[in-house]
Amino acid sequence: MDVYLSEEARQHLQAQALESARRGARGLLLGHRRGGRFFVERIYPCSFGDFPSDRDYWALDGIFEGKIIGFYSSGRRAWPAGGKFPPFTFNKLCLKFDADPKKGLVLSPAVVEYSGSFKLVPVALAAQAKRKR
Repeated sequence: MDVYLSEEARQHLQAQALESARRGARGLLLGHRRGGRFFVERIYPCSFGDFPSDRDYWALDGIFEGKIIGFYSSGRRAWPAGGKFPPFTFNKLCLKFDADPKKGLVLSPAVVEYSGSFKLVPVALAAQAKRKR
């Protein structure tokens, strides 16, 4: 299982990392899943806590026509401690990101799985296609 970020999604995350270095940022990952790969096409910033409420999640999922494939977060405490994930996060992508002055955008993707309790299982990032100049 891995994650592919579109150039647009990567750019928006880089911009948010610069803009929100001190306060952190959260939002939705929009795209689709094919086989074992998550394709993140774009992001949508939100100001919810760890996750939106159940009611808000389903309303947002309707607005985005079922294209919510996960959530992103920056900052030290990206995800709730102790596996306190709402049921709608099952099998969704959780992407932690931060800006590092030397490394640039640092991405840490994981998928929410359930086996007696919720847990994050790390997944790989797919290689980005080289851009022509």
